[in-house]
Amino acid sequence: MIESLFLDVDFNGIIIFDYPAILSVFNGSIQQGENILSEFTSTSKGDDVLDKGICLPIMGIHDGGYLVRIFLNEEPKEQQRQVIFSDKYFYLNVTGTLFVADMAVFWDWEEFLGWKKADVPTGMYKVCVEGVELTNTTNEVVYAYDLILASVDKIGIRDVEPRSDSRLY
Repeated sequence: MIESLFLDVDFNGIIIFDYPAILSVFNGSIQQGENILSEFTSTSKGDDVLDKGICLPIMGIHDGGYLVRIFLNEEPKEQQRQVIFSDKYFYLNVTGTLFVADMAVFWDWEEFLGWKKADVPTGMYKVCVEGVELTNTTNEVVYAYDLILASVDKIGIRDVEPRSDSRLY
C-alpha cells in the first residue's frame, strides 16, 4: 500500500482527480464557487473525464468517515478484509497531482480546500475500486474504499460505469 487517507464525507461521495488536468475540461480554469458537478452530470463532460482518466467518482455513500487506501501494483492482503463490491476497470492518467476529496468540492469549487494529496507517481493506471469492511485485532470495523492501481502503457477503453450506490453499510 502506498497511501492511506482518512476522509470525512458530507456530500454522499468521494472524488479522485488529477490536478491540474481537471482544468483542461473547463478551458484552463474553474471559477471560485463554480458547480462543476452539474456539468459532469448534465453534459458529456462526465464521460469525457472518466474516459481520459482525469476523474474517478465513488458515489452514493453515507456521510461519515472512510479510509481511502491506494495500492500500486499490489493486491491488499489483510485476512480480515471483506469485499462488499468490486468494480473494474476504470483508468487514471496522472499527469500532475492526484487528489482525493469529498464530492462537495465539485459542487462548490475552491482550489485545495479539503483536498488530500495522494502520493501516486505520474503515469497511467488501470484501477479496480473495491468497497471493503476491515476488522482490526480488537474487532473494530472500519469501512474503506481500496483503489488498486496497476501501471499500464496506455489508457484502455472503460467498460464500467461508476456505481450510483457505493454504500458499505
